[in-house]
Amino acid sequence: MMDKAKNIGQLLIRYGKISQDDLEDGLKKQKDFGLRLGETLIRLGKVTMADIEWILSKQLDIPFVIVEDMRPDPTLISRFPKDILIKNRILPLYETEEEIAIATDDPLNKEVFGSLEKLSGKQVRLSSGNGEEIEKILQQCFTKEGVPTLNVVISDLIKKLGTTSFYRLDFVLTGYSCDIRIFGCGILKDMPPLNNSFTKEQIFGAMDSLNVPFLYNERSNDAVVWLSLYPVTRRDDAPRFPAIVGVFGLSLPKDITFTDAQVSGLPDVISSPAPVRGYPFVSLNGGGALYEKTLFTIDSAPLTFSDWYVNLSVPRKCDACFGAGCEKCVGLGYTFPDCLNGTYSSGEIRKRIAEGRNG
Repeated sequence: MMDKAKNIGQLLIRYGKISQDDLEDGLKKQKDFGLRLGETLIRLGKVTMADIEWILSKQLDIPFVIVEDMRPDPTLISRFPKDILIKNRILPLYETEEEIAIATDDPLNKEVFGSLEKLSGKQVRLSSGNGEEIEKILQQCFTKEGVPTLNVVISDLIKKLGTTSFYRLDFVLTGYSCDIRIFGCGILKDMPPLNNSFTKEQIFGAMDSLNVPFLYNERSNDAVVWLSLYPVTRRDDAPRFPAIVGVFGLSLPKDITFTDAQVSGLPDVISSPAPVRGYPFVSLNGGGALYEKTLFTIDSAPLTFSDWYVNLSVPRKCDACFGAGCEKCVGLGYTFPDCLNGTYSSGEIRKRIAEGRNG
């Protein structure tokens, strides 16, 4: 068998993609770059990735398809794990009784093809295609399929949390999944994850479609976006200040209000790193100095306070599942039989929460 690199070079010349001088230049630079011949020629600007993928199909004697001209089958695609398809740039095209036809930019990925054959119980028929276009199609397909599910999940979760002290929703977004957690009174609880990837804009869009304004924090790195959302309700009877709020749908006064979080859907609530004298200030991050008109969440409040207004649903570990989550507690692991609405000290609050969390 001829050397693979030489084979690709000859095929590129044969089909008029490069000249003999281009090939010789690529072979000379290949060692300097530490790349394969095709990658070297791409870096030198002699060919494109699409050229290499097309030539590879010729080398392996498999069809090359223009995937952007194909009409994807969402039902067929959804039968395979999203992370496998996107990571390996594999696009299921169609199936027969005996075969699954796929397009990929790496026709030598035999281990993954074997996994697909086990999942489908059918033989994989290979074709080559542009990897970037394959990934784009897959992302669009999974996103369109997943958005209605996202809206339903958030709507159901908000209904469950309406009378609880889980006042914060955390969304951990990666390229392959969306983890959801709820938080309040020091309790962080995992909810069932979504196996689709979503963007911040889609999360915000789902909240907007439910007419739920919110405050939020956002952090990210190259792999993960972390969104922390605090749904808000507005009320005419502003709480006394300083105040502690620990119920779902943080109750904010109907007035110009400042907060150390970001804001969505609340035109008269303004982000500010510090209180503005004369106006209510909502401290979600615990970084604001105590101020006469400060409203804290139960977890961001100072450790010691006395005679403060408190509005709090006290969590109690579910006596049927002991915190695991069951039908009685609608999967939350906690019930909320008592609501504190009045003046309390930090010692009283800590004692009530500890008693409930420990069952």
